[in-house]
Amino acid sequence: MAQRFAEQAVAALRALGATAAPGDEAVGSVMVRVGDAEGGALVTLERAGTGVRAACTCGRPGCEHVASVLALLGATAPASVPRPPVVPTVPPPRPTSVPAAARACGERPDDAAIAERLRRLLEVLVEDGAAVGSERTDAMLAEVVRFLYATDAYGLHRVLADLRREIGTARPSPDRLLRAVELLEATCLVLERRAGGRPVEPGVYELLVGRDRPLGELQTREDLTLLEVARNSARTPFGYRRAERFLVDLATGARYTELVAVAIEADFPAGGMRYAGSVGPFPRRVRADLAAVEPGPSPQRIRLLQYHVEPEPHAEDLRRLASAAVRDVGALYAEFEALAEQVGVAYPCFVLFAPARVVFLDGEATLVDAEDRVLPLARAVAPDTCAAADRFLTRGRVELVVGHVLLLRRMLALSPLSLLTDSPRGERLLRLR
Repeated sequence: MAQRFAEQAVAALRALGATAAPGDEAVGSVMVRVGDAEGGALVTLERAGTGVRAACTCGRPGCEHVASVLALLGATAPASVPRPPVVPTVPPPRPTSVPAAARACGERPDDAAIAERLRRLLEVLVEDGAAVGSERTDAMLAEVVRFLYATDAYGLHRVLADLRREIGTARPSPDRLLRAVELLEATCLVLERRAGGRPVEPGVYELLVGRDRPLGELQTREDLTLLEVARNSARTPFGYRRAERFLVDLATGARYTELVAVAIEADFPAGGMRYAGSVGPFPRRVRADLAAVEPGPSPQRIRLLQYHVEPEPHAEDLRRLASAAVRDVGALYAEFEALAEQVGVAYPCFVLFAPARVVFLDGEATLVDAEDRVLPLARAVAPDTCAAADRFLTRGRVELVVGHVLLLRRMLALSPLSLLTDSPRGERLLRLR
């Protein structure tokens, strides 16, 4: 397949008048534009071993652009690549006409101009429905992406890519749609107030980084022995990062999350009144003499007020952790549905799952319970951590996988954060991100 691809690519170059076409083996990739400059897409075909890997900038599943390019080069999809073409969540290629404010690489467009376009986009999403794509929605998304081209203005490219991906799926995830729209709304409010010279309401920033409730509204807990089992981090607009540390009560199996807003740009401090989080390496054993817990679904948000840290978990701690894990995929579905009913949307469910065995297909792992019910990894959402999990799962027997269960196209999938395994090198609790 790769050899035929190279031969056809060289032939196409020579047919276009190239006077110094490279040799067949020198062609590693070819990029082809499909459609016009305004509404088309760029397709990249890249040699991958004995096959060809395809990628398209349109951001939609079932992409027809790749098939057109394969037909142009006289090739077919290789049998050795069972997965669909990789669709990166990046903005489309640079259009022929780019607004002057975005021409200089890295130059941030005017706040008022960004807010104006975001407000129009939000109005269209309300009128046409965020979960159902429409021509107006596609046009408005394309306009905002073009306007923001060449600058990651306040982290909006990631939010817009998430929104476009969800709208383009057959069964969009309500929680990811809601989060994307919330971030766009909060960003728009902040920009509108800043452009008008008005102060930003604290509640707007809470949408971006999570709200710290007053201590008087929290439940106090004493003498907790906690084991940190995973960490996660996600960037939000306006230079903030949401850092999460997941902990399990070794006595009861209760799950908690320590959520901290971290300012990653000097212009946007997190504020002196915010909870700054606990300290210590991963993994760690925490003896909490005093903690405060917010009411809500599992994992409840926790603040460690008085505590001391042991850097390594005890052997008995890991046995207790394994005993607290879910072993039945059916039970995971029940837990996910109960959480969705409680919060009103299909929300990611934090779980500890102990598979009966791990099945590999083309080097990719799938978790299986004792009744042969499968729990796939959420590769479309977290490809990097899933690939890291594949590598670790091949080294030794896995005892449990820690992560979020997500609803992806009518079935549940696990986005892994860490593994408990008997690695030959001695590691037990392995952090994937």
